[in-house]
Amino acid sequence: MYISDKILNETKSFVVPKYKMPTAILLDVSLSMTRPVPTSDTTENITRLTIASAAINAFLDYLTIHAKLEYVALVTFSSTYEVTAPFTRDYDSIKSKLAHLEEGDKTCIEAALLGANQLILGEWGYQTLVQTILVTDGSCGVGAIGRNRIIQALPLPPPFPSKIHVLPIVSPHDSCLQHAMPLYQKIVDLASNTTNNSTGSINRGAIYCPDQLSVTGVVTAMNKLCEQQYQEFWCTLKCGQLETRVQLFPAPQPASHEGLESTYTISNQIHVIGFLQQQDLGTPIAISKHVIIPQAQSGNNTTNRESFAPKTPTKEGSTNTETTTTEEDLSDPSKVPNFCVLLHGALKVEGMAAIVQLGPEWWGTVSAWCEASRARRSCLLLGVLRPGVAAAPWLGPLDQLGPADDSSTADAFPVRSWRSYSGGGSGCAWARPHALLADVQKVLRHARKLPDKTQHLYKELNRLRRAAISLGFSELLTCVGSALERECASLPSSAPPECALQLAHAAAALRDPRTALDIKHTLQPLATNFTVTSMSH
Repeated sequence: MYISDKILNETKSFVVPKYKMPTAILLDVSLSMTRPVPTSDTTENITRLTIASAAINAFLDYLTIHAKLEYVALVTFSSTYEVTAPFTRDYDSIKSKLAHLEEGDKTCIEAALLGANQLILGEWGYQTLVQTILVTDGSCGVGAIGRNRIIQALPLPPPFPSKIHVLPIVSPHDSCLQHAMPLYQKIVDLASNTTNNSTGSINRGAIYCPDQLSVTGVVTAMNKLCEQQYQEFWCTLKCGQLETRVQLFPAPQPASHEGLESTYTISNQIHVIGFLQQQDLGTPIAISKHVIIPQAQSGNNTTNRESFAPKTPTKEGSTNTETTTTEEDLSDPSKVPNFCVLLHGALKVEGMAAIVQLGPEWWGTVSAWCEASRARRSCLLLGVLRPGVAAAPWLGPLDQLGPADDSSTADAFPVRSWRSYSGGGSGCAWARPHALLADVQKVLRHARKLPDKTQHLYKELNRLRRAAISLGFSELLTCVGSALERECASLPSSAPPECALQLAHAAAALRDPRTALDIKHTLQPLATNFTVTSMSH
């Protein structure tokens, strides 16, 4: 297999990125958590808070081994909440703060959930799935009427995809637990009913009650939570005769979108069935995205590997040192050849994406993904498409894609690309409100600099218009049109007449019912011909 030097150079930047998979731990530090737990060992004073700290330490130890990319935050609460540790991957810093917690007054779960929502929204926004672990003493602290009031005051469902798990530090036979179970179950149910769970692929949280009120019993319940909610997902990535074991992070969930007849689960073998240019692939909707992490391979298995290094002895009677160097390289996993590194380098250099089959009637894409904050570092990213052959309609049925020959053109796809990617400018990404505001302000800045910025104004209007129509955001076009009319009305008397004509023309074009929602239509400047001639006397 021939591999160009350019691809080999690109493989050096293949790393595992800072991918988002956060967990928020809500720890109850009310006075009831300081109650001692009866044990056979009278020399040690064990409280419910001590047991909770041991369970959280066990959770962090599990993540250290199985999910190093997990971001974790610790929020303590009683009647108010406090962010003890913001989202971090430094688990040791969280452990150190667990040993210096101060007790509060009474338990107020609704205040803790409100604080967690604010922390998560400020850090991750509205689209990231967040798991929350509520560790409390298993008591509501109120009667049945007060419990119903708490349920009504819960800030749930949250405005982001969420799962909440409850770990009560209480004996399973305690009457307080039986009284608090309806509250805990309501928290778990409401957290999973978020409107942002559009794919329907987010499972509900759960309540993990310990078998006994002891360090061993609660740690066992926490380990059960870890095994069920933070399990690793390993599969084989295969392309022809090349294959390697990879981990998908975060672990993919079964797809059960509205309108699908059955539930789809990713197979243990992901097959690369072909490659496409990124321009032809576009940006199909992905129900989830996962980092592809290659399994560290040991170089000890050399049974099928032939060594072509010279083994003839030198004049001093010793074998060639290249053999020793090769053995040392193979003992280092980072120097062992891996298919993921080759695939990443090839996709990044050629500007292509791989089409992979995840299961029957289910496809995805693999591409070289680069973080904006780390432009020189990238990784392999799996985008899971919606199940079905029509996941990318402009490519036609995905099960009918075939090999491309030299005579094939862009018209080979059912839907011909009408957009000019070279001159259309970058797309609009409105993940946050300030991004949308910045695009609108850019249009208005060009409008105030007419007629010099006429071409720039219409270029930005077309970019904004295409994005708004694609998202179904037709109200934006009306608002921008009104803003242009206000700019036209506020023009000074010394402004050239072309300014008012262009602004009025652009505002009318945005509201033209014949072309207002036609994404293929391009707004053109008004053709004007203003000439100033001097009169001779």
